[in-house]
Amino acid sequence: MSVPHPGGDPNANFYAQLKRDVLDRVPQITTVEFVPDDIEAKQLRAVFDPARLAPPTGPDSPELTIKWYRQEPHDWFRINYTDPNTDFHAGWHQDEDHPDLGRTHFQYSAVNEEDRWEISFDHETPSLILWEIIEALLEDVRPTYQYENEDP
Repeated sequence: MSVPHPGGDPNANFYAQLKRDVLDRVPQITTVEFVPDDIEAKQLRAVFDPARLAPPTGPDSPELTIKWYRQEPHDWFRINYTDPNTDFHAGWHQDEDHPDLGRTHFQYSAVNEEDRWEISFDHETPSLILWEIIEALLEDVRPTYQYENEDP
């Protein structure tokens, strides 16, 4: 069960900034879409080229979805990565779903394992937080949690 965000509607201009400043600059991402569209944007969807990921995955393209609500005192967000080829999911959430883990947590689920724990970020600016998440996804999360837990 998911706790709904306490803020108002997301801001399409804010999503355009995240797209421009971060997602359009990641070479493994081939497409970034506003969902449902750029006027009524409720989230962003970034599509990865499975062959550009290390290790590669495929044939289906993994996706990163971003839902972010600017509010005081802390933003509410959910950033989720899903690889349909391996049924791997990773999420970075700043919400109230797991109060025992604090304001922000990371969670993942793989074929044989799942876990979640409290995290913090080095930055407070949304675009820099998103950079941190994508860097962690590509350099640590996928190699460590997606592939190390697979059956040989």
